[in-house]
Amino acid sequence: MSSTQLTFRLPDAAWTLEFGAEVLRMFEECVQRHRWSKESVGQLFTRDLTSTHVLVEVSTLLKPTLATRARVRFDTRAATAEREAMFERGLHCVGLWHTHPEPAPQPSPEDRALARDHARAAKPQVSGVVFVIIGTLPIPAGLRVWVDNGLELRRAELQET
Repeated sequence: MSSTQLTFRLPDAAWTLEFGAEVLRMFEECVQRHRWSKESVGQLFTRDLTSTHVLVEVSTLLKPTLATRARVRFDTRAATAEREAMFERGLHCVGLWHTHPEPAPQPSPEDRALARDHARAAKPQVSGVVFVIIGTLPIPAGLRVWVDNGLELRRAELQET
């Protein structure tokens, strides 16, 4: 991966979503490169939710309660505690990320339900939740980004720089 940042946008959105170098480095480290690799999961944080350019500057790695090659689950209480601690540092959670053992990942029905549940729970504070899946292709080809607004999961497209 040679990019120090990647920017995504929904087709009709007035805002963009940028992943900084440290976030991309963590994604790269978590790619499932081997048949025995298990899925990883974490959260995404920004300092500013009001800008038309949202910079995801922190990604975390949650300890899974279940991790297999094709499934991962996490403790929602631990995720909530992490969000509260990050908020004390001035960071706001904008979504979730996880890995898939496929080159160009697509959300599973379980993924879609997770994104929808989080989007609906966050609705009073934000208009949508970012949902990232990292596949086995090198980034950026293996990095897929969606936004769920509580009604639909829409794919964001990589912006050329």
